[in-house]
Amino acid sequence: MSQIENPSSSTRHSRTSIKSQGDKSQSALRLILSSDFGEPQVWEFTGPRAVVLGRGGVSAVKMPDSGDFLGVSRHHAVIELSRNRAMLRDLCSLNGTFINGHLVSRREEDRGPGFAVTGFGVQVKDGDIITLAGLFNFRVGLVDESSYDLPANISPVEINPNCPACGRPHNPVPLSKCADVLCADCRPNPLASLKLFKAGLTRRARNLEPLKGLRITKTLGRGSTSVVFLAERKDTKIQMALKVMSPAISDNEWARKSFLREVSIGRALKHQNVTKLYDFGYYGGAYFYLMEYCPGGNSEERRQASGGQMDPKEALNIILPILDGLHYLHNVKLAAAKVEDHVSPESRGLVHRDLKPANIFLGGADGTVPKIADIGVGKLYNNSLTYGFTRTGSVAGSPATMPRQQVINFKRAGPEVDIWAAAASLYKLLTGDYPRDFPEAEDPWRVVLNTAAVSVLKRRPNLPVNLAQAIDEALVDNPAILHQTAQSLKDSLVKAARLDGLLTGAKP
Repeated sequence: MSQIENPSSSTRHSRTSIKSQGDKSQSALRLILSSDFGEPQVWEFTGPRAVVLGRGGVSAVKMPDSGDFLGVSRHHAVIELSRNRAMLRDLCSLNGTFINGHLVSRREEDRGPGFAVTGFGVQVKDGDIITLAGLFNFRVGLVDESSYDLPANISPVEINPNCPACGRPHNPVPLSKCADVLCADCRPNPLASLKLFKAGLTRRARNLEPLKGLRITKTLGRGSTSVVFLAERKDTKIQMALKVMSPAISDNEWARKSFLREVSIGRALKHQNVTKLYDFGYYGGAYFYLMEYCPGGNSEERRQASGGQMDPKEALNIILPILDGLHYLHNVKLAAAKVEDHVSPESRGLVHRDLKPANIFLGGADGTVPKIADIGVGKLYNNSLTYGFTRTGSVAGSPATMPRQQVINFKRAGPEVDIWAAAASLYKLLTGDYPRDFPEAEDPWRVVLNTAAVSVLKRRPNLPVNLAQAIDEALVDNPAILHQTAQSLKDSLVKAARLDGLLTGAKP
């Protein structure tokens, strides 16, 4: 794949180049293409220019010259990016160019290059899916960067000389295409990003449309790269969770692409036991998305509120639906969901890779419906071959709920690691401890590799015996994990719970 074009070298303007929307002299469109075949990548371009897609050396988006990619022509298609629109044209490819599943054009099979079925092309819009040769998808992002400027009926100004968060003057004033920029001290603070968004809303920035009419009421949680706030629609009183990544984090290319990838995948997932993602946007380098609010908090908080150890029935009522959610994630047809994250027509799902009680939320109107959240380190899964959004040699996730297989080969770990993590999460909810002991002086990754899970009855001797046995069996990870599917673990837990008199009723 070609290297990502550095937007800082081609799109940054001087202070004097910031213009009102009424100025027609410069391109206002930025094109963002993202895809996850092979290694996930994101390409960014600003016009006017022609963005060629194919296997050839002059292609701006270059694909490998081998394997299934040979179905893509050397110069397959082009996106003509002008000041105010993007047009997709097929370059007489044999296997065709498609947009949202509809054929744009292709070469007639009995003629050579130059004879196209149609040659007019179509206009590309934000959110469209471009498919080459029926196999390889790109999600389109189109950003109208005139939204960063003042509306046409307001006199044009240069970049705001003061930080919108702390009010102190920039010294020197930074180079930016956005009228509002956080100072170096405020950039790491997501709370400052809220003030940045407020400043952008007063300028009617289009990227901030999803935030119109929202009231931020409190902070729900903090992670390593973001903060989650509770937001409420002023008119309807509907509550949502607003996740914000600060500009200081979005400066990191991998973190930014991971965040945007989570958005891309999350918008396509639809299951009652997976949190919903509604909308997203960015302004001044700060990214955000709006997702389903879960009033019951997460299952770790629920465990603590229960005195440190949950009743077995309550814990099963959380984990069994989560296994339904995992079954969906592991088998969802991403291509059918019009998401770019698939490698071939056989692509069939995602591996979460960081399931734990803190990522199991309780949603629904009454806060009792278990839901899987935080798919940021999730990856594609396809016929025992997995394609992750992972830097070489890196391991992400939580060692406390991670089997040894995930440490040994994190990038190619399959659905079974989520199954093990679900059993480990049940163990935690029941006992208050994780399956392994992690001494402070020892490397946690070595602990995962070299130790086995402690029997759950040693943590909580009064647990029902059949349930305890089922949990212990599910947490064996050497030489292999017993349950390879979510349904397998669910069947085992349900059978054990019935034998212990914990569950009655119909089969799962």
